[in-house]
Amino acid sequence: MKTLRRINNIAFYTTLILFTTVYLGMLAQIPLGIIQVISAIILSYNVYLKSNYAKKHLTIYWILTLTELYSFYLEHYHYQSSNDYIEFTLMVFFPMAIAIYFFIIMRKITSEYELKKINL
Repeated sequence: MKTLRRINNIAFYTTLILFTTVYLGMLAQIPLGIIQVISAIILSYNVYLKSNYAKKHLTIYWILTLTELYSFYLEHYHYQSSNDYIEFTLMVFFPMAIAIYFFIIMRKITSEYELKKINL
């Protein structure tokens, strides 16, 4: 679990640093998203039924992630809006907000998991 958290931390902070240039930050969101989805799958498998906090917040994370993916799909393949603000929001703001949310809950879930593991 600690390794998973370290990998997520490195990817998250690297993405934040690369957002000094918006283009590189947007590119860095791709591996960050992949890392966080894989981490969420692992966390869901390991701790989903063992912790009420994990169950509640991972469910919220999955709903947000799937909603973002669906809205991104609709925007690019069905509606194709020419509004740059919508594009920026869907490509930068929402994914980074979800990444920050996952970063926060992952820290809490992994520390809770490590405490329970030590106390067993």
